[in-house]
Amino acid sequence: MTGSSRTASRVIFVTLLFLLPLLTAIHPVNEAETVDPMVQNTGARAQVTWSGTQVLSATYTVPVSDELVIQACTVVQMGGGVRIIVDGRLTVQGTQSCPVTLEASGLSDHEGIQFNSSSSGRGSFLQNVTIEDSIYGMTIYSSNPVIENLTVVNPDRVGVDMFNNAAPRITDLFIDQAGRELAFQGDWRYGIGLSIGAGSTPIVTRAVFSDVLTRGVNIWGASGGLVQGITIDNCSGSSWAMAAGVWVEDSQPLLTNVSIDKSDTGMVIRHIDDGGYTRAVVRDATITNSMYRGVYVDKNNHTNYTNYETADFTNLTIRGTGTSGATTANIGFAALEVNATGAWFDNTLIEDSTTVGVRLYFVDDTTTFRNLTIRDSGDPGQGPHEAGLAVRSSFFAPHFEGMEISGSVGPGISSTSGGAMQGFDWNLHNNSQQGLLIDRATMVVNELELNDNGQSGAHVLNARYVTFENLTAANNGGDATSNPLPQNQAGLYYDESNDMESESGDVRCRNCTVSGSTGAGILAENSVDLWLEGLTLYGNSADVPALIVDNEDTMPAGASGRINILQASIGAESPGQPAVELLRTAAHIEGLSMVGNHTGLDWSGDNNGNFASTISDSEFSGTSCVKLTNHPNLGGQGNTVTSSCSGFVELVNSQVNWSNLEDELGTTMIQLDGTSDLHLHQPINVDLNLASFSGTATIDVAWDLTIWVVNNFTNGVPNANVDATFTDYEPSVQEYTNDLGYVFLSDFIGQQWTSSGASSFNTVTVQCGYDSITNSTSATLDQNRFVNCLLPLDNQAPFLMWTSPLDEAIYPSQGAVVFNASDSWDLDDDELTFTWTSDLDGDIVASCTGQGVGNGQGITQQDMANGAPFTVNTNYLNMGCQLSDGIHLITLEICDDAGHCVSEVRTIELVNLAPVLVVDFEPTLNPWSELIMPQTGTVVINTTGTFDPEGDDFACVIDFNGEGTGWGNQWVCPEELTYTFDYTTEDPPASATLTVMAFDAVGNNATYTVDVILFNEIPEPIFEVQRQGNESEQLVTLEGSATSDPEGDEMVVTYRSSLDGVLAELTNGSTTWSGYLSRGVHTITMEVTDDQAEHVNQSASSSVLVTVDNSFPIAMIASPSLTTFDSSELIEFSANGSGDFDAACDTFPEEGTWHCAPFSPYGGSEFLVVTWTSDLDGRLTPEGEDWLMFESRLSTGTHTITLSLDDGIHEPVISTISLEIVPSAPVLGLLSPIDGSSHSSSAILMFDASQSIDYDNDSFVLTLRTSLEDDPILVDISPSESHALTLRAGNHILTVTLTDDTGMSRDETFTLTINESGPTLVLISPENRQSIAPGGVVILEEASFDADNDLVVREWRRWSDGISLPEVISTSSIDELTNLMPGEYHLSLYIEDSQGKWLEEHVNITIQSSLPSFDRDSLVLSETTFVAGELSQLNISIRLDDADGTTKDVRANLTHNIQQWEINLTDDDGDGVWEGILEWRPEETGSPSLKLVARDGEGQSANIDIFTSTLTVEESEDDQRILFFALGAAGLFGGFGLLAFMAMRRRRALSDIDLIASWDAFRAPEKTAEVEQRPLEENIMDGTEEVQSDLDGLL
Repeated sequence: MTGSSRTASRVIFVTLLFLLPLLTAIHPVNEAETVDPMVQNTGARAQVTWSGTQVLSATYTVPVSDELVIQACTVVQMGGGVRIIVDGRLTVQGTQSCPVTLEASGLSDHEGIQFNSSSSGRGSFLQNVTIEDSIYGMTIYSSNPVIENLTVVNPDRVGVDMFNNAAPRITDLFIDQAGRELAFQGDWRYGIGLSIGAGSTPIVTRAVFSDVLTRGVNIWGASGGLVQGITIDNCSGSSWAMAAGVWVEDSQPLLTNVSIDKSDTGMVIRHIDDGGYTRAVVRDATITNSMYRGVYVDKNNHTNYTNYETADFTNLTIRGTGTSGATTANIGFAALEVNATGAWFDNTLIEDSTTVGVRLYFVDDTTTFRNLTIRDSGDPGQGPHEAGLAVRSSFFAPHFEGMEISGSVGPGISSTSGGAMQGFDWNLHNNSQQGLLIDRATMVVNELELNDNGQSGAHVLNARYVTFENLTAANNGGDATSNPLPQNQAGLYYDESNDMESESGDVRCRNCTVSGSTGAGILAENSVDLWLEGLTLYGNSADVPALIVDNEDTMPAGASGRINILQASIGAESPGQPAVELLRTAAHIEGLSMVGNHTGLDWSGDNNGNFASTISDSEFSGTSCVKLTNHPNLGGQGNTVTSSCSGFVELVNSQVNWSNLEDELGTTMIQLDGTSDLHLHQPINVDLNLASFSGTATIDVAWDLTIWVVNNFTNGVPNANVDATFTDYEPSVQEYTNDLGYVFLSDFIGQQWTSSGASSFNTVTVQCGYDSITNSTSATLDQNRFVNCLLPLDNQAPFLMWTSPLDEAIYPSQGAVVFNASDSWDLDDDELTFTWTSDLDGDIVASCTGQGVGNGQGITQQDMANGAPFTVNTNYLNMGCQLSDGIHLITLEICDDAGHCVSEVRTIELVNLAPVLVVDFEPTLNPWSELIMPQTGTVVINTTGTFDPEGDDFACVIDFNGEGTGWGNQWVCPEELTYTFDYTTEDPPASATLTVMAFDAVGNNATYTVDVILFNEIPEPIFEVQRQGNESEQLVTLEGSATSDPEGDEMVVTYRSSLDGVLAELTNGSTTWSGYLSRGVHTITMEVTDDQAEHVNQSASSSVLVTVDNSFPIAMIASPSLTTFDSSELIEFSANGSGDFDAACDTFPEEGTWHCAPFSPYGGSEFLVVTWTSDLDGRLTPEGEDWLMFESRLSTGTHTITLSLDDGIHEPVISTISLEIVPSAPVLGLLSPIDGSSHSSSAILMFDASQSIDYDNDSFVLTLRTSLEDDPILVDISPSESHALTLRAGNHILTVTLTDDTGMSRDETFTLTINESGPTLVLISPENRQSIAPGGVVILEEASFDADNDLVVREWRRWSDGISLPEVISTSSIDELTNLMPGEYHLSLYIEDSQGKWLEEHVNITIQSSLPSFDRDSLVLSETTFVAGELSQLNISIRLDDADGTTKDVRANLTHNIQQWEINLTDDDGDGVWEGILEWRPEETGSPSLKLVARDGEGQSANIDIFTSTLTVEESEDDQRILFFALGAAGLFGGFGLLAFMAMRRRRALSDIDLIASWDAFRAPEKTAEVEQRPLEENIMDGTEEVQSDLDGLL
């Protein structure tokens, strides 16, 4: 190990030593787990208090009966995924200056606080809490904590999340950077500030959401509540869902004082589930700088108009949508988009948007805007989205009441593709394009102002059913130079506004005033069924007509309809231009007037002849006055050529028929081309001498002819024949005179004008005739003519004119009959006599003998005979005229005084009529006149208005299905008839009828029959609530015995509570439930059904409100029952029988009987604070704990024990007892050894009685004795000391005597069993895996023992392969093994005691193998210099070191040039010195090499050491030259040999290293476990190092 590694290890170790106590200190301590040794909790509620720094590494749960209190300034450090789960009560006591903080303790985020449903109603109260770096900040399930000043910073998913009818109250909520630090987003539910879901209804006051990813406020799942004072800033960036400041889905919240800035979408109201209900109410909202939409109201099923969504906005302001203030500019969809039904907007302002201000799609007439203002909005170049308001596909028109739109980059309103609208009081002004654009849409608007728009005030394109009423359009059309198209310059522009004339779908402009237009006041192109009513145009462009209708493009296929211009006043200052120009237009014009400087009316009427045109009651003026072109049939009447007409009336290819045309000055020329004709009926002041004719043009002047045929008495002759014959132009006419003798002939030509001048006047000859008498007369038709035709007739019979009675009239018996023929007359003015005769009664007038006849009160019979009307069978004027019952032939004869008579016969009948029956059913009949009733129900029939025409006695009865009327011979018709159906035991008939009958005494009857359908009735629920008091502990009885099934069917009764759910489901005739209800206001509902198959999933219900008050707690001390104890006694305290009925029994201890609710009350169990106190010792249970049962000791004295129960609502209730506590001796608290335990005799026992105590706080000592010894083991020792003991085998009863300083003592015993122990093996040497140096001694050493001193066998054993039993090599405790050859050895130590118990431990050791090594310094040569040619003897001696003594082969090799000598050296005496004598004769001089080789082993695996030495061979004294040559040659050869030898030695040495390294003793240690190398004994070199060193030396 290097020095740096050792230093690093020491630093880590010291750091851990410092951190260990810190980690222990910050581990959270749950006070509920810390038990006072004097108090044991057997059933309790706990209060845990946190302060300082708390570290949670796992989820912490506040149990349902407990309370967690977190004090101000507390920091709770929470591990990844950790939550604080609240089942009970959580109280957070942070302050503004020192809040409570929940933070992540590591890199992973925690999951904040979670309130479960069991915490509801438990009074959790949180103040000044900051939650940082969480996944969820706070999650609330069906609970209602009160939260003030909550800050949630950087929650990944949701800051505050609510489910399952959660109803918290939150004040001052701040959520910052929700979802902003996510590496990725795996689903949409990330980055939400406040989520209110699954029926939750919180109250949130003042909430700020800053920089959130997906939603500031998210409300869903039929939730509601009140959120007021919302501020949202920068809600943007989600890639999984629509980011919105506020999102409301299928819910009904109230949102007030809302401010949203810089969100992708400011607010979304969305309805998805048509089975649910959406009503978002928003008051006082300001939404600015949204990227896509400011407000979006949407519905999933846009075609379902039966399930209305309601979004209700009041005082809404939307600014800056899509502007540079948004996250990204110029990508917005709409400032306000409604894609749903039922939205309501009151006082809405939208301004400064780069997209459309309001966009509507699939809305209907339940959508309403009141006081809508849109300014400076629209998306350039985006079609309808250029508009301030765009609507499409809204086939049921939404309402707009009070609207102003200005500054749009396109039109003020774009209504396209079915975008219907309706409303009033609209002001569309200063928009860049049209004020109003309607394209294939429907619109009805009243009080519409269109002013100062850059294009037309309104553009109606391809639309039907468009109505403008009370419209004012001024100064529209913009600059003509930059806006050259005529349709864009017009005040109003209609384009294909209708393509056919029909009874519906008209396009109307009623009471419309257009002025100041850049172009025409109104331009209509290719439009029909257009109605312009009450139209006023003035001050429009002087360059074009004020009114233009141009249908030229639709011909010849043609528009199939007319234009209607009614009561139009056209003012035009356009010299050279007509005031009105109609091109290829069929029209109905009435009441047209034109003023100003213009050319008049220019009307081309070629419209394919589909419709005739008319113009009536109109005034013609202008420099050209009137030009009519291509009119196949133009009619009209009452037109006037005014004095302002300075031109003429021109007809081009037109056929015109006008009545009562007047020329005010009488100077106007009428000009006709060769294909025109003019028919003037009764012209007024028209001078045809001024007319201009071309070709065959004609002007016919026509008048009216009235013919009266009279006799000598100047009476008109009815039905006279009249023949009128004309000399020219007209065919003969044959007519009959009317009743007054007249024939009217209208519009007959009297004169014809042509280019040749005027024709002669037409003459009419009239011939009349009557009763073979004829006459004739004639007249000239130069004006309207009245012609009398006199017929000198003989006296004629009267004309009979019979008014009453009518033929075949039927009257009731003795009913009044009026006789009237007073309109009869005589052509000759003769007096007439009237005779009225009945074939039954004779002369009817003769029956008139009453007192009123002729007495001045009435008329006389003569009056009647002279034709005065009279009435029979009545007391009128007391005349007494009578006519009997029966069928009468009534004959009226009228005669004049000349004897001419006429008569007529009519049949009338007077008969006794049946009563007139008037009925009204309750229940009412269905549309098919069927009576649908329960089979035991009662029908009531009202007969008010029923009468007998003759006033006969009559009766009214009911007959059901032919069962009979049951009339009791009483002539009475009650105003109400009743009938009760009685099918309780049998099924009703499959079909039945009920008949109401009214019959009189004569036998006439009238009936009204209806089909009856009877059904089995669901029982009607009737019940009452019975209880002794209003508290929750009072038994409640729901008594429903008054409920019964009308048919006697088996009933199923269900009682429900709006708070507690289903209370009971009762069958078998049971209708009564008794039980308990939770505190609160309940709606108790009784639901009843029966066992009939048709009533599956049907029931009837009845409900009442029941208020249940909170019950008082009950405090009872059930134990202790004794009153005296000593101070050492553990006293059992129990509040058995105590409790609070507003808490569920499962929140109390399982043992005992408690005063509690047998169910979990609605809103959760009440939190009950239980306190036990002593007037001497104070509180007996820990602070914050609510124990109902516990054990405790008391100090000496007389105690008053008080039990207090506090439900937090009422004043605490208490119960007390008195206890006497006397002094006591010390009490043993033995920690070890454990009483009754067993140990071996070899075990060392630790006697620890440090838990011993004197409850009177006296000092005391202990003495310990055993039953197997006479003398004490320990005497008067301090209880705080611990003592080590050994005991002999046997069963010991040990007695501890505790004596205090007052002399009070106590003996307490415990038992121990000491068993005889087996031997204990202690092997000291050798160690397992020990490596022994080569030739070293193996030390055998052990220190085994037996606690019972009966060790009998000790054996050192050697184990070898091939033998089954080991070899015992020693029985001594200490021994040595020597002369062990290198290798591995398996040894063991075996011991055994007298009981046969034995132990054996095995070890493996290695004897290292050593390398042979020459001691270079010990080499001794007898000589080193020799003479060439001489026989010499070389004595060699060298020491060889080989610790294991295994080297047997040592040689000496002498090489001289090509000569070589070798001998074996020997070590005969074993002293390590190897010797030998080599004889040799060098032939030449030189430096021969002496090589000594020591070989340990055989073959390639042998270990070798080589040592060389150089000798000298000299020449003899006579030949030094030869000697030098020999030496040189020998040196060169030796050099090459040495190089070859070194290479061979390196290869062999490398193989030797591999062999040596394979031995355990020489294997190199792992690099990861560096150990310090111990120096070898006497500093000799390790074998591997030696070989490596040798190699290094060779290289």
